Amino acid sequence: MIRVNLLAPERPTGKKKARAVSVAPGAVQVYLFLALFVGGALVVCAALWWYESTKIKKLDSDIAAAEQRQRELQAIKVQVDALEAKRRTFQQKVDLIERLKAEQSAPVHMLDEISKNLPDFVWLTSMDQTGPIVKLGGQSSGLTSVADFISALQRSGWFPLVDLVSSAEANNIITFNLQATFKSPEVAAKEAAAAARQPIPGSGPMKP
Repeated sequence: MIRVNLLAPERPTGKKKARAVSVAPGAVQVYLFLALFVGGALVVCAALWWYESTKIKKLDSDIAAAEQRQRELQAIKVQVDALEAKRRTFQQKVDLIERLKAEQSAPVHMLDEISKNLPDFVWLTSMDQTGPIVKLGGQSSGLTSVADFISALQRSGWFPLVDLVSSAEANNIITFNLQATFKSPEVAAKEAAAAARQPIPGSGPMKP
């Protein structure tokens, strides 16, 4: 007797059973070590990045503060320079006033000093003043009296420079001409002090 199988043949479903993969215990330890190493490296890098970023921010803050301080100092310097300029202007005005006061009283002092220091046997015939320069003309019984007159004017402190311009003798009479620089002792002292404060050229510290 013939038998016919009317059931459809079984078709493969395409699904395969997963095969179990076995991993050696040593490989697990290696993978774990690598994971820990990479994680630790990332943590260290993150810490270094944070540290360097903090340093950069601190430096930026310090630079900004220094620049602000520099601007403040520059403003202060401008104010100081302006005050120094005003001080110089006021000092020039004070010096001018003092000089004018001295010049106003100069003729009186000049005549007084000349008359006080005029020795015996010396008489003046002319006097001319142009600023601080005074020209004196006179006569004397001898050159010794003229020399005494020059010395007396210089010792007075009002005539720092006295020069004998000319002299001539006729009939035992000496005719002479003097040129003197008239300056009050106060002005002379101030000028001498200012000159003393000026550095002498070439007097700096010697170089080895």
